[in-house]
Amino acid sequence: MELTWKYKIDISDPEVFDKIGKKRQILFPNELKEFILKTNAATPSKYNFMLGNNERVFGAVLCFNENEPDVDSVFDALGVIEDKDLIPFGIDPFGNYICYSLKEKKIVFWNHETGRTESTEKSLEDFVESLY
Repeated sequence: MELTWKYKIDISDPEVFDKIGKKRQILFPNELKEFILKTNAATPSKYNFMLGNNERVFGAVLCFNENEPDVDSVFDALGVIEDKDLIPFGIDPFGNYICYSLKEKKIVFWNHETGRTESTEKSLEDFVESLY
């Protein structure tokens, strides 16, 4: 079965990546921009992934539109995650965030209860391909 993304919402502001970058004083990675443009606020048909020996769930891509009703927003996530090295782009059903680490250029899992991260040791492309 091929991976599909359901319930995608088009990006309403093409400058959103520059605005987030300017506010966090970071350079938004092109591969993450391209991924968000294709999957904004969408849910994957394959949503499980492994984090060490633990199975986790990719609930949805965060919405990069401001004031979009009834979706999990990147702006809420950015208000919670203080580490400017992390760009949250996904959420699990339990309020934990899936983030792009600017330092590692890898995908990390951010635990909302502890504020700690655990690396998947995968690039964005490898992470998406590993969903099952």
